[in-house]
Amino acid sequence: MPERGPFLRELADQGVPLSIFGPAWHKAPEWPLLRRFHRADYVDGDAYAYAVQCAKINLGLLSKGNRDGHTTRSMEIPQMGGLLCAERTSEHLAFYKEGFEAVFWSSSRECAQLCKDLLADESKRLRIAEAGQKRSRLNGYTSENLMRRMMSELA
Repeated sequence: MPERGPFLRELADQGVPLSIFGPAWHKAPEWPLLRRFHRADYVDGDAYAYAVQCAKINLGLLSKGNRDGHTTRSMEIPQMGGLLCAERTSEHLAFYKEGFEAVFWSSSRECAQLCKDLLADESKRLRIAEAGQKRSRLNGYTSENLMRRMMSELA
């Protein structure tokens, strides 16, 4: 996803501390700068949940090529108690109350400022993460509920 490298480079340039996970980052033109932030190629299962829960802020990056308005991470991060920081889209705004259950941005500059402000305010970070998890659970943002609805529709 070619837009992600420049975005993360811009965050790093603005002083946002990063931990990057995932394969194929070495193919990004920004790899020489991003390499120092790369932690692992794959995290899944318990390791994925641990990474989300231990991160102070979780970036929910979308795919421009797929024209995403949200991704599975938009649901998984709050469900596991992580703070979701994602691009402001109509879908994200429909799922979570901005600034109270998740935080959203429209540019790398806005994202960097949000991250810096949240890193400086632990109680706010924890309140937003807790409210996001509560919203996620109240709205039933789980794979199990999705599968139930799909099976009901098929029946």
